[in-house]
Amino acid sequence: MKYLFATLLSILVGASLVTFWLTSERAADKPVIYWVTDNNPARTLQIQNFGEWMRKNNYPDCELRIDSANREPSKLIIQSISGVGGDVMDCGGGDVIYFQEMGIMEDVTEDAKRLGFDPAKTYPSLEDDLKVQGRQYLFPCNVSANMFFVNLGIFKELGLEAPPMRWDIAEFERRGKEFVAVANRGLERRQYFWSADIDILTLMRSFGTDVFNETLTRAQLTGAGHDGYRNALKLNKKWINEDHLVPSAAESASFTSEVGYGGAGFQLFFSGKFAMVPVGRYALIQFREFGKLELDAVEFPNGGYPNTTIATRAAFVYKGGKHKELAKYFLAYLASEEYNMNIVADADALPPNPIYTLREEYLQPKEFPNEWRVHKKFAQDAVAISIVMTKSPFVSNNLVYNNYMKDCRDAVLSNLMSPEDAVKLCEQRINEEIARKLKENPKLRPEYNRQLAIQKKIDGLRKAGKKVPLELISNPFHKKYYKDMGWLEAE
Repeated sequence: MKYLFATLLSILVGASLVTFWLTSERAADKPVIYWVTDNNPARTLQIQNFGEWMRKNNYPDCELRIDSANREPSKLIIQSISGVGGDVMDCGGGDVIYFQEMGIMEDVTEDAKRLGFDPAKTYPSLEDDLKVQGRQYLFPCNVSANMFFVNLGIFKELGLEAPPMRWDIAEFERRGKEFVAVANRGLERRQYFWSADIDILTLMRSFGTDVFNETLTRAQLTGAGHDGYRNALKLNKKWINEDHLVPSAAESASFTSEVGYGGAGFQLFFSGKFAMVPVGRYALIQFREFGKLELDAVEFPNGGYPNTTIATRAAFVYKGGKHKELAKYFLAYLASEEYNMNIVADADALPPNPIYTLREEYLQPKEFPNEWRVHKKFAQDAVAISIVMTKSPFVSNNLVYNNYMKDCRDAVLSNLMSPEDAVKLCEQRINEEIARKLKENPKLRPEYNRQLAIQKKIDGLRKAGKKVPLELISNPFHKKYYKDMGWLEAE
């Protein structure tokens, strides 16, 4: 009986949404397109600018409205499959594979070239988050490449030298130990920490290791040349439990309870309790509410290969929408000067089009001279050293990153497993999940077998000391790593 009620409820919800949209559209004197996104105050200006941009370019007259009630992924999926999705919807670049498999995203490859929102209009490293099998489905609403924000005030107060833009692990550790020793001198318990957290993925990749092999057919976290994850987990544990550069879970919980709400990290950084915090440029939105703290930004420490993770909140056109052609203009608007300069001004991460990071308004915002050291660095690293999170079409990446790898990290920190055993188990679980998915979805098998043959060819070339053609590599990390190491065959 409960399943019957659930089904009826879903039907009624869907019907009410259809009725609402039809009624709203009848009330308007022009076509209405709905953007499923968060209810950010910045959306008011973005909607206004969209209308002005459409008129300026003599594009069709329409009205853009926000639907913030249905942004939750499960709602988005249910409504899309039911045929009542919004015309344009936000999603993370990491979701592009799954939404494309469900058939709810419009292929905009040719439209992007015609209207000027193809991947050439954004950061080169994002291409793998915008495409599936060479076809484009997304364009960024904003972009985030993470770095350490640095509180310069606490360094001046303690008489310590601020960290450099690029540093290796030994220097990071040496300076961190000095900071926590000086900052906590004479205190009954530790109150000051070198960093709020550690970016494990970036640290792992800095040793030349990614989660998957070149063709995304298997996890590759163990074996010769693939010890980056183990090294990262060892360092993370040492920096938390031995050197106290980073707060433990218990220490973080005590801070949070004292401050009184879950967003304590930024406040603790602002007050100097954390010398650094790993985050994207969007943190400036919060920092600007606290006051004008003297800021800098530096890269994460590296084990030989400097890198950072880049991600996007992107938008796609709903394949079942009745205003698809109008919705494509919205994606073109995301690449426009009007939209990008809006992102520049409100500091909501990086603008989708990197050419706008060269503007004076981006580099040195007049109202915030305390940020002038920061903006150029975020933009430079987004172009020079950024890599998207790896996504394999043969396994749920939510399971990989949010379950298996998180379990692995927690097991090491809590002394339940050694780093070696935890990483071995993590690799085993991912590969078993790949095998299970292939068994449940035989349609994946032909492409998987094709990629296995390519992997064998890559392994043979590497063993023979020969260079590898770029077109053989599917993994975005290995595409960049091979290029930077000089392992790619000349194009």
